[in-house]
Amino acid sequence: MKPIIGYIPAGGRGMRMKPFRLIKELLPVYINDGMESKVFLLIENAIRVLMKGGAKDIVCTINQEKEVLMHTISGFQSDDEKARFAFVYQENLAMEYGLPFAIEGASPFLKGHTVFMKFPDTIVYPLDCFKELFEFHQSKHADLTLGVFPTANPERLGPVVIDEEGKVTTIEDKPQCPSARNTWNILIWEDPFLDLLVNEVNTYRKSAKSNKELLIYDIFQKALDESLKVYAYEFTNGCCNDIACIDDAKNLWAQGQLRMEA
Repeated sequence: MKPIIGYIPAGGRGMRMKPFRLIKELLPVYINDGMESKVFLLIENAIRVLMKGGAKDIVCTINQEKEVLMHTISGFQSDDEKARFAFVYQENLAMEYGLPFAIEGASPFLKGHTVFMKFPDTIVYPLDCFKELFEFHQSKHADLTLGVFPTANPERLGPVVIDEEGKVTTIEDKPQCPSARNTWNILIWEDPFLDLLVNEVNTYRKSAKSNKELLIYDIFQKALDESLKVYAYEFTNGCCNDIACIDDAKNLWAQGQLRMEA
């Protein structure tokens, strides 16, 4: 079995959080997970979820404005275990904006591993969701597996249509009329998917579209078109909160605390 590595893409510009001056990965959130009530930094959910899943080595993409993350999360401990971090700078954000560019930049560190990816600005439960997802991923010998959660706002997110065997048939990106009331949020992938992504990024750089955002949705669609083994696992009793903009943060704080099931 290949070694597992965690990946957190935190190189985005956070434009939808303006004029808030604190980077959103460091927003404080008050969470009751059924065992304790505690104030966490938003990015801590990503680290805890990755570590609970077995990823103790974590690569994190940042940009120059987010160097504070290196000082804040280095040495993070969960259940008396310490995470080991490597940080990769995402440059040229004005011309190369989009998650695929961040992943491509980190690809030398991710290649040869089974990669667990978790966003730094979402809160998901159960905390051990990667354990379930990895078991499913292995059972299907998948190239890419999406962790899918129920949501009340699929039109803002990424709904996934899944067949009876768990194969992905359709992935949508912020559709006006969603085909499912869910969204993907965590990922596990192997080298075939990473190789495809790197190739698509390099092709995109040479194209006339290079001044337009390249979406991870585009890479997912290419993986389906190329008949990679793409599966999804539904956490029907799980939950996912996406803090995409300042209004999401306001709504979260207005609740007083976020109640989750561990």
